[in-house]
Amino acid sequence: MATIGVAVLLTGSSFAQNAETAPAKKAEFKKERRHDMMADIPNLTEEQKAEIQKIKAESRKKSEPQRKEMKDLRSKLNTLKTAENPDQQQINSLIDKSAKMKAEMEKSRTASELKVRGILTPEQRKFVDAQRKEKMEMREKKHMERKEMKQAK
Repeated sequence: MATIGVAVLLTGSSFAQNAETAPAKKAEFKKERRHDMMADIPNLTEEQKAEIQKIKAESRKKSEPQRKEMKDLRSKLNTLKTAENPDQQQINSLIDKSAKMKAEMEKSRTASELKVRGILTPEQRKFVDAQRKEKMEMREKKHMERKEMKQAK
């Protein structure tokens, strides 16, 4: 019986350790998977690269407070949803605020993308558009595969 207790204890600490390191591993995995599309754009001049880096830096700086606020909002929403007596009105208010923030973030992201497009030559834009289309198709394909897997269960 004591052996079982020790095994459970060791297994539990192993799971706890995995749970603690999981976010760090996930972030590192995402970082590895992330690909700098700018490196693939043909014939980028040094001036274009510098301008794109500037736009990206400005965008990140501007979006950081928004991302933090969205994270806080999701946390509050989760807390409200799991409360003993959830307040539907408060939940709806946070959902509305979240939707408004997502829209503002998308507008900001689009503005940055358009600035970058304005720097590119027509050939470079064609390349970027093709890359984006391919990425969207891959995302849709993965979505459909997941959907089929769920339906098969």
